[in-house]
Amino acid sequence: MKKNLHIFVLLAILIGSCVIVSPISANSIVTTGYFPTAEKEIELDKVQNFTFTANSTYAIASVQFKAPKYTEINYTITYGAGNSIDGYISYEAGAIDFFGYGEGVTTINIGSSTDSRRYVDTGLLPKWEIVGYAREQDDNGTVLSNGYAITDVSLGVGLQSGFIAYQSVPSGEQQPIESISFTSNQPVWMYIGTGPREEIQTNISKTALETVNEWIQWAVQFAGTLKDFVVEFFGWLKFFFVDNLLLWMGLYIAITLALCSLTSKNIFDFYHKFFRYQTRMYKFIIEMWRVFAEIVGTVRGWFRI
Repeated sequence: MKKNLHIFVLLAILIGSCVIVSPISANSIVTTGYFPTAEKEIELDKVQNFTFTANSTYAIASVQFKAPKYTEINYTITYGAGNSIDGYISYEAGAIDFFGYGEGVTTINIGSSTDSRRYVDTGLLPKWEIVGYAREQDDNGTVLSNGYAITDVSLGVGLQSGFIAYQSVPSGEQQPIESISFTSNQPVWMYIGTGPREEIQTNISKTALETVNEWIQWAVQFAGTLKDFVVEFFGWLKFFFVDNLLLWMGLYIAITLALCSLTSKNIFDFYHKFFRYQTRMYKFIIEMWRVFAEIVGTVRGWFRI
């Protein structure tokens, strides 16, 4: 088992080296904080209006939204001595073509900062956003400003393209988030992680190197469980979609041909049923990749990228 730990250490280093950045002239925006194991967690499903306020000794480490297409979310975070920042999220999903794909637009906003990107919309994959802490720094790592950010981490978009909106605050005013309230035009999944206020204040001030070191420690700590899960999951994917793809597809088509032949009233009914079964197989494959994308998003959520 120990000989495999270097794989997860490497994974942590790679993640740390790919911290979300968004070019602003010669500077960059970097998410901060290290909260893989929040002391208290709130997870809500199918909620449209919600307000949460931490008690006096606790604060919010991270807020996560997962929502389907056509969602519009308006949120407000409160920090410090009653300071607040408003923001919104919107998904304008495009029409889906015959193969199940289309073009959509995601827009994220916090304060006066907005970012908007186009993406491939399968009609099945939900979007995932994280609201948290960030800073602006130059190429030498010198901190220029501190503030709050919202990032899109669905399908790796945030990691690959720096999809992030950032709102800076005056020097010394970046304080732990005390409360979050939001409204949505349709039900969404929501997660809130909290921890001791002093600990969060320390974490949001850490340098990138300090954060990466803790990612490495956390990766090593959970290497066994993560390794077994990932190996088993990819083992099944390889078994069905690599090693036995042709056999599996041939068997599926043969069975559906026989089934349609036995249950169809005429040739038109036969074609209708046959193509319906093939469509279901296609949707099953898409669903498998959706699950894979969610797993990737969940792991990235652990690291609070």
